[in-house]
Amino acid sequence: MTRKNHTAPAFVVGLDIGYSNVKRVDGYADAADPTQSIRPAQAAPLHSLNGNATLKEGEHYVQLDGEPWAAFLSAGRAGVTRELHADYPASKAYRALFNASISEACGEGRNEIDHLITGLPVSQMRQPQLVERLTAQLTGTHQVAPQREIQVHKVSVLPQPVGTLNYIYSTYEATDDLDEGVILVLDPGFFSVDWVVFRRGDIVRDSSDSSMEAMSALLEAINQAIAREFGGPGPGRDKIEIALQRGKPYIQLYGSKVELKPFVDQAVATVVPKALSNMKQQMRFLEGEAIDFVLMGGGGGGFYQAAAEEIFPLSKVITADRPIISNAYGYWLQHQ
Repeated sequence: MTRKNHTAPAFVVGLDIGYSNVKRVDGYADAADPTQSIRPAQAAPLHSLNGNATLKEGEHYVQLDGEPWAAFLSAGRAGVTRELHADYPASKAYRALFNASISEACGEGRNEIDHLITGLPVSQMRQPQLVERLTAQLTGTHQVAPQREIQVHKVSVLPQPVGTLNYIYSTYEATDDLDEGVILVLDPGFFSVDWVVFRRGDIVRDSSDSSMEAMSALLEAINQAIAREFGGPGPGRDKIEIALQRGKPYIQLYGSKVELKPFVDQAVATVVPKALSNMKQQMRFLEGEAIDFVLMGGGGGGFYQAAAEEIFPLSKVITADRPIISNAYGYWLQHQ
């Protein structure tokens, strides 16, 4: 289905392809309630799947470089090494997840996206060649299946925490206070914790960075805590990640249910304050200027609130009401 006419609202996709989840918000630019989607961020060639190659519920068939792939796989289902590196957008897994995302967004016969908005870690946004490469990679015609092409007309790439900033602006009642203040935006993801400082609506130059003390480190700490209590190597990060993704309060280990909360709390108390303390030490550029607000989103946003309140006791800490999808929703809002 092509666009109806030149005056129709743009069809916009906000897309956040992370290491743990793919978050997508799509709809016409004037939509009051755009479609929201959260899918597992794993993809693999069809022939390499663990278990039956028949797709399970929620998985998505796509074509990549002429080869059949499956996307939105649960952790452990893909029989390939997981992509966990800074050049993730150049990987085949990322490209397959992108093809699956735009294919799913373009339901009901649609084959065009007017504006797709995504993000990069703040450290990579400082490298124009990476922004230009990703923009070029995502723009144009994409062969998502042997008999299906989808055209993306325009791509914008933002610093990832801007998505959370946009989202909280759209949901917070006292936006004038945000406009006038100094704001620290935290985006705890799977691979890194990105942060950036805004002063009266503008990014403070050289005020952003990424920390590697992210969700992957948190999952490893949870696994080690369980292993110390029950012996053996622990349940493994994949099993813990699947449970957290699905909102399950327990995992199965050695035939018994193990409640996750005490081990999550223990890991959070170990990993998160260290990450935020190291980050705070890098903020000497503020030269004593107060941080008025700490805004948090991203897949790990809920785990960081208590530590943020402790590390920044005089600041108002606001966590997005839906932290996992806050970046993607904020990207979608950027078009408006």
